[in-house]
Formats: sequence, structure tokens, C-alpha cells
Amino acid sequence: MPAALSDNVAGHRAKYEHLVNSLPADEVGRTYVGDGDPLEVGHKELELIETFSELDRLSVVDVGCGIGRLTQYLVHEPIGHYLGLDIIPEILEQAVATAGDDRRFRFEISVECQIPEPGESVDMVVGFSLITHLMDEEVFECIQEAYRVLHPGGIAIFSFMDFNLPVHQASFFSHSRYHRQGHGDILKFTTKDVLTLFGTQVGFDDVSFIDGSADLPRSGKPSPIFDISGLPPTYQFGQSVCVLRKPKTSTQAGPSAAAGTR
Repeated sequence: MPAALSDNVAGHRAKYEHLVNSLPADEVGRTYVGDGDPLEVGHKELELIETFSELDRLSVVDVGCGIGRLTQYLVHEPIGHYLGLDIIPEILEQAVATAGDDRRFRFEISVECQIPEPGESVDMVVGFSLITHLMDEEVFECIQEAYRVLHPGGIAIFSFMDFNLPVHQASFFSHSRYHRQGHGDILKFTTKDVLTLFGTQVGFDDVSFIDGSADLPRSGKPSPIFDISGLPPTYQFGQSVCVLRKPKTSTQAGPSAAAGTR
């Protein structure tokens, strides 16, 4: 494992162990994956991916799936195949439990920005709160891997902290003070220009963005696990979102073809 990735994994492991020693067992997972109610956050993730694709028979890779915030919703949807990846086994076990014995769902440990799927084999790759914990080289590699495994016309969705968004700037300075005291793992901030450069370099022909503070319409679709009756008609995702579309005419995995064969 490259040294930088080893350090990153070690940092997440240290964070997890600290939470295990500091919190009740039932609070460790939800605290590890960040702020917010996992049910509410997962519902926003579901709403977002439905903005860009029908769920019927959708094949999706969820990189950095954590405790299964999105998984808990997709088990109730008519998707085709789901692969959830994360770096901490104990966290991934919670997502596995959420899916139960549903054979559409598969989970694996992945620590080197590689997706264990063949080239051009999936419809969508998502990474929510993923690249916020990676260095630029790792972000680029994740985007390469997404391009490699996507069908022509497939979509990759990554959430990120935008240095040019005032609310995210405030988060950066707050986290900086916390990190200086020896607490906290990597929290990576980036820009739309950087992600556009990475995406176009790999081969994506359409890179678009949604600001984290933008008001997005809710679908109003009922959920079997989340009461939407009292929710406002719009929501804010929180992190900004980068949406990358692979050309429909693509017949090969482009510049990233070697990414999954090292």
C-alpha cells in the first residue's frame, strides 16, 4: 500500500478507535461517518441520485458507503446491483447488516482507490463524503476508476467541500483549529476548477455542479423508513456535488484503462 494511503487509512482507524473508547457502541458508527441524522442524510442521497437516473435495474457502486446511509434506502428500491466499498471493516459491517441476505448487494474493503468491477460494467458511481478525505492524487485516481467501470453514458456523482463557497470556507477554518489541537482526520477542500480538470483529463465530456447551499426540490415519493410528511418541499445537500457524465459513444475505458489492473 502506498505510504500516503497507508497514513490515511491509519488516520481513519485511529479516529474509529477513539470513538469506540469514547462513546456508547450504538453511537460510534453514526458519529464516525459525520454530522447529521443517517436517515435524513441517506434520504438526501437517494433524492439526489434519482435526479439523474431511474432506479429500476440500476447498477451502482457506492465508494465510501460507511454504515449504509444510502444502502438502507436502496434495499427498498428495484435496483439491479449494488457494490458498497469502505476502508474500516467494523463500519462496513453495519452496511452489510442493513442489506441482510439481499443478493443484489455486495460489500468489500477497498483502501487503494480501486473499484473491483470490470470496465464499462456499471451505470453509476457515487462517492458521498469521500473525496473530502482524500489527497488530490487520490481524488484523481477515484475519478479515473469511476470512468473505467462506467458504461458509456454512465454517471459519477461525488460530493465535496468547495473552497469558493462561503459556508464551506467557514467549515475549513473551524476544522483547521480542531485539527491543530491534534484531533480530526483529513478534511479535504477543493474547487470546481480542479474537479473539472480531473474529469475532462480522464475523459468525461460533461462535468456539472450543484452548490451545497442550493435549494433542491424533493420528489415527494413516500419512504418505508423515513417520514417525509413534515419536510419542506426543498432541501439543501450540504456538501457541493460534482456530476460527471461519460460520453455515450465511448467504447473503451479511456486514459484510466490501466487503473484497475495495477
